[in-house]
Amino acid sequence: MKNKRNQRDGFQASPLEHRSYAAYFFGENFLWAFAGMLPTFITDIGLGAGIVATILLVPKIWDAVNDTIFGIVVDKVKLKSGQKFLPWMKIGTFSLGLTTILLFAIPSGISDGMKIAWVIISYILFDASYTMLDAPLFALPSAMTTNIQERTQILSNGRLFAMVGGMCAGLLIPVVRPKLGWLTTAIIIVVVSISAMIPLMLKGKERQTVADRNEPSISFKEMGIYLKTNNQLLIILLVMFIIGVTGVGAVLSIYVARICFGSESIASLLVIISALPALLVAALVPKLTEKFDKFDLFVVGLICSVVGGVLMFLTGFENIPLVICLTVLESVGYAAYNVIAYMFIADTVEYGTYKTGTRASGISFALQTFTAKLRAALVTSLSLFALGAIGFVSGENVVQPAGVAQGIWGIYTLLPALGSLIAILILIFFYKLRDNTVQVMAKYNMGEVTKEEAESALAEKFGQAAEVAAHNKD
Repeated sequence: MKNKRNQRDGFQASPLEHRSYAAYFFGENFLWAFAGMLPTFITDIGLGAGIVATILLVPKIWDAVNDTIFGIVVDKVKLKSGQKFLPWMKIGTFSLGLTTILLFAIPSGISDGMKIAWVIISYILFDASYTMLDAPLFALPSAMTTNIQERTQILSNGRLFAMVGGMCAGLLIPVVRPKLGWLTTAIIIVVVSISAMIPLMLKGKERQTVADRNEPSISFKEMGIYLKTNNQLLIILLVMFIIGVTGVGAVLSIYVARICFGSESIASLLVIISALPALLVAALVPKLTEKFDKFDLFVVGLICSVVGGVLMFLTGFENIPLVICLTVLESVGYAAYNVIAYMFIADTVEYGTYKTGTRASGISFALQTFTAKLRAALVTSLSLFALGAIGFVSGENVVQPAGVAQGIWGIYTLLPALGSLIAILILIFFYKLRDNTVQVMAKYNMGEVTKEEAESALAEKFGQAAEVAAHNKD
């Protein structure tokens, strides 16, 4: 694969860049999985669980705000190199390593007040570092290549290795940490993770630089117009939010295992069964998108989620082998969401650029990250609220009232199915972009085809070409 511009494919990335991008995702999520054990570490050094829940609330509020702020910074700041994403990722990569070590270096002998201050300050720095690299990471493929199929391949491989990184951390950390302690384990995790992330810093290239696009500085007013006009971005963010906030499986799995199946160990089995389709779908997406539009693949996946969830509810939880089979079917929908949905954001960036003349990829991907964090916070509250509504009684080994098992089974199976069904309806009636139309827009945005040629191509492939062209700036 050559790094050059041509009339058919535009800019393309090298095979080494493909591998480096996947390795970066592996390292990022290997480290992120370890950072997820922070509450356990804080309680281990002597702070109570209630205090931990309270003090982590402040960083979480900052967490929800800083993504959008940073997206604005990315789109407004013009660096001398002309690059938009890699410079921020380089800073974020190494600061993430340092702040991770800082998080797990809290001495157990200092006062509780100092521990609390240390946690809040170090977590805010950690999260700022993560934001600095995460939003640009998702946006980077749009600057590496103008070929939509190649962009899909890069992103899907990244998501695949992200899941592999998380799974590896989940398998290795429980074995290593008890022997080496928190701080030593943190240092090892950081070294391994950063080593996997460095190749992209050295070999990654932004071929679509700010200079190439002749982008002026974006004002706040222009950003507002961009977001108002780019309805396709808002639709995808809404779909991602609905699927995520109704995806209660991860939160409720331990309760389902205890109450419905009578064994907490079943929770691990459910998680593994759900993860396997995600890995398979992520591995197959590049090949499948060569023959099928990713929109169609996404909708089919969500249909599998709806059918699997409804059948699981009707079957009941007594037949475990059948539940396992239906869990695999249901998980295909979540797998499609976890891999393909993120690719739509890059497509909406091209659409927004085509309509407004403004390429606000930074704010687009920052809003994606913000949406992900918001739904992750809300799904826990929604799950616990639903448990209370069906009469669930708190306490380990407590005998639950009659009807709780059936109630929790209904929530566990039907709520995700409902979310997927709503997402399907929104996509079918409101989301208009397809791979071939986005490719045309990308070529026009790069100056490879004229406005007239783009409009002519879209008139054949995209029913709303006239509407799109009407909003496009010369």
